[in-house]
Amino acid sequence: MSRAKGSQTPYGWTTKKEFGSDVPPGKRALATELQRLCRLLALNADGNAPTQKQAADRLHVSDTSLSRYLSAEYLPDIGIVRDLHAIARTDAGGMEEAGITLTDLERLHSEAAAEQCGSCVKLREEVSALQQQAVESAVELSTVQAELGAVQKEGVILREGTAALKREVRELKAREVRTLKTSARRAIRAGQRSRLTARADAALLPVPPRKGDRQQSNPEKRAALTVARQAEALQNGGRQDGVLALLRHSAEVLSPAEAAALVCVLREGQLDELAGTLIHIYGRDNPDPHVMRAAAQLHQHGAPDDAAALLQAALSTRQGAP
Repeated sequence: MSRAKGSQTPYGWTTKKEFGSDVPPGKRALATELQRLCRLLALNADGNAPTQKQAADRLHVSDTSLSRYLSAEYLPDIGIVRDLHAIARTDAGGMEEAGITLTDLERLHSEAAAEQCGSCVKLREEVSALQQQAVESAVELSTVQAELGAVQKEGVILREGTAALKREVRELKAREVRTLKTSARRAIRAGQRSRLTARADAALLPVPPRKGDRQQSNPEKRAALTVARQAEALQNGGRQDGVLALLRHSAEVLSPAEAAALVCVLREGQLDELAGTLIHIYGRDNPDPHVMRAAAQLHQHGAPDDAAALLQAALSTRQGAP
């Protein structure tokens, strides 16, 4: 075989192939023999050694595939091995020049294939294990998703229950306020009827009032007692909002005399805080004539301090108004 021309190393593409550390010996031996056979390929017409692509074209494979066969990355088909042996033997001038029989070359291919099959078995086992892990993970994910769905459904039910409870509490509060207002109106109407009855009786049987008598008339006191008992019950039950609503409503509908009577009753029952709150609300929300009459009634009942506080509440409100 003639020596190739050119400055580059002839058949250099067959000697620059490096085997990886994980290449088994049988596959390494086959790739080494394939490299040697490629170096037996005939020179081109111009006297240069064939390139890797030219060699691949003669074997009817791609340049990349041939490179992988020679570097033991891939195992070539037995037909490609036989074609390379036949071409190399022809170009070299016979079997002896080829340096290896086709039988020996086929044996190297069989040994390399056996090694690869062993690797395939190991890979199949690894793939099977990974598939099993994937199935278990999918089952676990499905369980977690089901639990999450149950928790979300429970959350929806709890939110709906909470909203229903809030609505029920609002309705109960509104109902209680309406009940308190109705009770207060009934007590006030009862006091008014009793007062009218007392006035009618007084007109039929006039009795001069005793000098210095500071007690409230029975109708006014009965109305005040009714409101005071309701306020005390609400306060004992911790319903400060109900107490405040009751006092505000009472301040709106009570006459000056009834308001003064309610303050005195609250003081007698040692409900001083409620009495002070009523004084403030009545002085703030009622017109001056009513406030003046209520203050006069308080003076008559022997409560000058409460009368002064009532006038001061009214005065503070008027001065703070724009």
